[in-house]
Amino acid sequence: MKKILNLVLIFSLFLSFVYTQTPDSILKEIENKWNSAKDISMKMTMTVYSYSSKGESLPTKMSMEIKAIKNPSILRIDFTEPALLAGQIFLIDAEKQITKMYSPSTKQIIEAPYTVTQTSTISFSSIPMIGSSEDFSLKLEEVTEKNQKLYKITGIPQKPELKANYSYLEFFITKDYIPLRLKVYDVQNRPYIEILWSEVKINSNLSPNTLRTLPQGKIIKQKEPLNMTTPIPFMSPSK
Repeated sequence: MKKILNLVLIFSLFLSFVYTQTPDSILKEIENKWNSAKDISMKMTMTVYSYSSKGESLPTKMSMEIKAIKNPSILRIDFTEPALLAGQIFLIDAEKQITKMYSPSTKQIIEAPYTVTQTSTISFSSIPMIGSSEDFSLKLEEVTEKNQKLYKITGIPQKPELKANYSYLEFFITKDYIPLRLKVYDVQNRPYIEILWSEVKINSNLSPNTLRTLPQGKIIKQKEPLNMTTPIPFMSPSK
């Protein structure tokens, strides 16, 4: 009986070792989930904080809805905030070799040639807006928020250039590997960047025609590729 108990104990320890999650394994699971998806849609809000001389928080918020299809390769971003960007739509259509930008203020659609570097995928190989996960000392723990169990990854920057701007970050992920919230703190431990994800849907049979359909507007064709200067977390050029 003692031998059997010892074997059970050893087997249990072996299983706990095999199935131990790490920060890198969680990030990899998310990326695998994304890469295997036929289509993805989500709402995302990014807030960047600055501070007045009196220390008052001055947040700048940008919200958008992202929809992506793997085959045919189409990416559509509908901006909802701030007012300056609300209603603007950015479309990358790799199959038709074209990019489009719709502006609600001018009722114009700018069409431009597609370039390979504009083909985007959703990637978790790096921490959005910050850098590679390898540049951080990462710690993983499980927490509960509103009766929901989550993974929480805390990261402390290791590179001098990162330490000069950030003190640490917190990344919250659901148990089925869906990102919920990323919060980055400045060197004074004040919120610096916050990204929220909601209504994340995978394999919901998005229609290519629906993604390609833009509001009516005057079409303006240009020879140079569109320059997408607005940073989109987790959107990176595909290989």
